[in-house]
This record gives sequence, C-alpha cells and structure tokens, in this order.
Amino acid sequence: MANDPSAVQLNEDAEVWWRNYEAEVHKSIVAAEQHLEVPAGTISSIPNDPDFIATVKMYAVVEPILNELIASRPPRGTLSWLPPEQSESENFRTFVTALNMEGRTGKLKLAEGMGLLTEARIDFIRGVAPVRNRYAHNVKNMHRSLTDILTEEQRNSGRIVEHVTGIKLPLSPSELRNDLLKRFMYYRLADYLSEALHTLRPPPPPESGIGILGMFGTPPPTTGK
Repeated sequence: MANDPSAVQLNEDAEVWWRNYEAEVHKSIVAAEQHLEVPAGTISSIPNDPDFIATVKMYAVVEPILNELIASRPPRGTLSWLPPEQSESENFRTFVTALNMEGRTGKLKLAEGMGLLTEARIDFIRGVAPVRNRYAHNVKNMHRSLTDILTEEQRNSGRIVEHVTGIKLPLSPSELRNDLLKRFMYYRLADYLSEALHTLRPPPPPESGIGILGMFGTPPPTTGK
C-alpha cells in the first residue's frame, strides 16, 4: 500500500519545524552563555549532565537572569523621564539580589507585578525551584533521577511536570522517561532565556523610515494619480 502523500508531507513539515526549533533553542542558549560570560557549552551541556547537576545548573542560570531583569526596571522618582543615578541602580540591584525567590515580596511576585515575564515563564521557575531544592539541600537525593523527584513533587503540585517541561498531556509514571523530561526542561529554559534576553537587549529599530510608520517597517502611504 502506497504512503498517503498528505501524511508524508505532514511528517516532512513536522521535521522541518522541529529542526528550526532546535536551531532557535541552540541560538538562545549560546546567546545566554555569552551574556553570562561563561565558557561555551556550560549551559548547552545540560541535556547530557547528570540529573542533579542539570537541575542545579538550570536554577543557577535562571536566577541571575531574573535578578538582572528586575534590576533593569528600578523605581523612578518624581522626574521619571530622567535615568536613575548609578548609585540608585546599584542599590536596587543589591536589594533585588537579596530577595527570596518565592513569597509575597519575592522575586517572582515582583517580576510578575512588573510584567517582566509571561505566566508560563513564571510557572517554569516556580516548578524548577522545588526540584532544585530537593537536590541542593539533601545530599541523599543527588543519585536520584529527575523522574523520581518529579513524580514525588507531582503529588504536591499536580501540574509541576507541565510547568517545567511544557508537556500538557497526562503521563503515567511509566511514561515519565528521564531523557524526555530533562530535554523538555532544557527547551523550557531556552524559551525563558530567549524571552528574558529580548527584554534586556531588545533589537534595534529598523533604520529605514521615519517615526512610528518607520518603526513598523511600513512605508508612508502614497496618493495614486
């Protein structure tokens, strides 16, 4: 029986989409390594790292970027159009760095209130934090798999797998493959980094055009004769 041409085309389109997404993931990770001034491969090695190292490393990447995001929006005084003095910016950065991640006055609540991250990115960080804590605060957990930790955390937070991996389909314990979970956590990290770096380093406006129309890359309308 011949293959259905439409099914073949669908598979090819899916493969192209996936290759393009993988390329964007790599681009985002490389940009983050350069921004954080860490050696190449520090973050991109996460899918191949042991589970406890991969998870702790993810959190170690997430938090300084979050600190920088919040610190990039210091409170403004009465003359809000003037940039804050350097000392004020540094004081605010120190204040932000010292905050807890969670809580009513924590970094996530602050970032959420300032509109710096989407809900999906907030959920990702909230999901990674307890998993990281399980590894970082108990040496007996270092040998345990990510699947074991997430399965236990899922009992307390029924959507933690969805939040840290983006996988919305219900998965049975037998379907929680370790390589799959870690790979999709890595993708989720890349999405967070891409969004955060776009805020920290927005692309320059187009050179052509003037005013708002030029910013949108749209030529001024002309009157036909």
